[in-house]
Amino acid sequence: MITTTNSKLLDADEHRKEFYEIAAAHIQSLDYKFREKAVIIENMKKKILRCLSNKYPQEFTSHFKIWCEISFIIKEIGPEQVLCDSKEKKPVLIYEKMYDTYKEVHEQTAHGGRDKCLHNLAVNYSWFNRDLLQKYIKICYSCQNRQSVKIPTVSKPIIELGKIFNNNIILSFFTRERERKKTER
Repeated sequence: MITTTNSKLLDADEHRKEFYEIAAAHIQSLDYKFREKAVIIENMKKKILRCLSNKYPQEFTSHFKIWCEISFIIKEIGPEQVLCDSKEKKPVLIYEKMYDTYKEVHEQTAHGGRDKCLHNLAVNYSWFNRDLLQKYIKICYSCQNRQSVKIPTVSKPIIELGKIFNNNIILSFFTRERERKKTER
């Protein structure tokens, strides 16, 4: 028998796996020129840090060096070197940490939509992938369960419940003449 705590952990692991499968498929669907730079993976981060620190200058092409110098800076935070975007000076969101960050931000916004999550991400990170955030929100278990069932609405109500005054419900009936008078005004 599996306890609920273990099943939640399995669900979280399955959810993480599902997200990274979707993310990999999305990245593969991109043009080959953009795949490597669509997200920054840990190995790419290390490569960029080596390039910016000029430890192995012959290891990199001139195009890669220029891209690194234009796009990134290194910030020293305690003993750790953090890769940051050169324009916004915010840490780069690494692909391997993307799921946890998206999950945290999505929960902080109380399962808010894409725009709320994007705003919160933009406060702390750069180089996050908007499409992958959208895909994460689409597979969020809580959001899927919470989505309401869409019921078709009637084009014209027969009876409109009006305002409630002192527990008296005022009912108004729509008639063609009443509608005509409103349009004449």
